[in-house]
Amino acid sequence: MRRLNAVHSRRKPPRACLADIERYFHQPPPRFLDLELAVCWVLDCLLEHDSYPSGLLQRLEHDHPQLRLSETVLHQALEFLDTQGMLARYSERCPSRGRPRRMLHLHSAARDQAQKLMKPWQHWLQQLSSHAGVPVAL
Repeated sequence: MRRLNAVHSRRKPPRACLADIERYFHQPPPRFLDLELAVCWVLDCLLEHDSYPSGLLQRLEHDHPQLRLSETVLHQALEFLDTQGMLARYSERCPSRGRPRRMLHLHSAARDQAQKLMKPWQHWLQQLSSHAGVPVAL
């Protein structure tokens, strides 16, 4: 009987009323980006300026609080872009850190290809926003 109670205590609490379910739709859980969307996010950021991997995650959380990106998928996206020959990496000293950051740079030759993906990426963001009723920073 103890085991049953322990399992039961780890479950989500049941919804108390229909208003709780309605609140779910007004404040949906975050949506995790898959590889294709993560590649678009990285390209969107790198078209503006160089960044580092954890900076990309922080920016996503700030610019699009309804979206999330796992470190695993981010690294897969960066590996994909590396394989495509679109990225360069360099080290940059940061005064608040002991070791340099590994910065990411989008090759100038890859900018046109990246720019072509921005229209469908922005369209996807707008669709997400209109379906969720959540404003998206573009």
